[in-house]
Amino acid sequence: MRSSPRWADCRSCCGRTGHRPHSCGPPRSPSTHRRSSTATARMPATGRRCATRPPRESTSSSNASASSPTMRRALLLVGVLLLAACGGEELPEQAASPATESVSPSPSESAPDSDPQSEPLTVLLVGLDEDTGSQRADVILLMRADAEREHSSIMSIHRDTWVTIPGHGEGKVNAAYAFGGDELLADTVGSIYSTTVDHTVTLDFDAFVAVSEILGPITVDTADGPVELVGGEALDFVRERAALPGGDFDRVRRQQAYLAGVADALRSAGPGQRAEVMRAVAEHVTVDGRRGAAAHLLLLDLLARVEGSETTFFSSPHGGTGWSHDGQSIVLPGDIDSLADAYEGDTLDEWLETVGAETLDSRPVE
Repeated sequence: MRSSPRWADCRSCCGRTGHRPHSCGPPRSPSTHRRSSTATARMPATGRRCATRPPRESTSSSNASASSPTMRRALLLVGVLLLAACGGEELPEQAASPATESVSPSPSESAPDSDPQSEPLTVLLVGLDEDTGSQRADVILLMRADAEREHSSIMSIHRDTWVTIPGHGEGKVNAAYAFGGDELLADTVGSIYSTTVDHTVTLDFDAFVAVSEILGPITVDTADGPVELVGGEALDFVRERAALPGGDFDRVRRQQAYLAGVADALRSAGPGQRAEVMRAVAEHVTVDGRRGAAAHLLLLDLLARVEGSETTFFSSPHGGTGWSHDGQSIVLPGDIDSLADAYEGDTLDEWLETVGAETLDSRPVE
């Protein structure tokens, strides 16, 4: 049985105050799925989400992968850079050792229990903003590859989404990283969406600058026309939210649009540039808690194990914005239950069609 967070009002759903958001709606049936007691503010999977205070934002965009395995892996690498893609299954222990140059598996008389490629893969991608002097999870994305590795999805999770953090009560989802690092954040996200996070990849924002300087300028289509970004301009573009009409909702769309721009730049980049991008990433990435050479090996293993596939960008359903009981401005969860069912049943493609998710191109990026 879920506990319900307390909010001061629910202006985003009905304009009334003094009651829990969506307590004005019909009662919900209980669910047996294991997930966080996020909030009772959930919407039916109709594709029309309650978001009257900022603009409605749930988005998706499909980008076809390039034809060659080398290019596909390069595009996956860009995804890691922007915390918007990754891959791999169970990693061999040898990959954790910087001194290991090759791996020769030990003979075994028994066959493995199952083929890792036959299971969906889920990777949590976290962008860290260290500008304030302390690490903060500023970008949170959940990458999912289906069992056949034919399709992957990348879901943006708004950092201010109000959830239950295991062992810490209710709070914004990005607070989980401050409380317990990537492990607690992975546990929190996994419980919300009824999925097991197989790997975590964290990256600091300096990588945004490095990639744009190597490949730049990066061209991004916006409401005011194409803009070219390089260096600090790229970082400012993906971090800005105060000046945007939709605040963090528009900022998420900017991040997705920037990723699309980098992918376009990689398609025309030569092998030398792609290798330089890889070296730049290795300096800023942590994979499953490992840094340096160990992280580099793990990253290479992840990239090598997942072939390129059509990738869909979308955002976790939300119910607009509201206020917590202690006065914080928060993002209210939307129809988390149906999405969690899709993760649990490996039916994200069907879920995206059911809710009628918008494409990235459906409206201009601010």
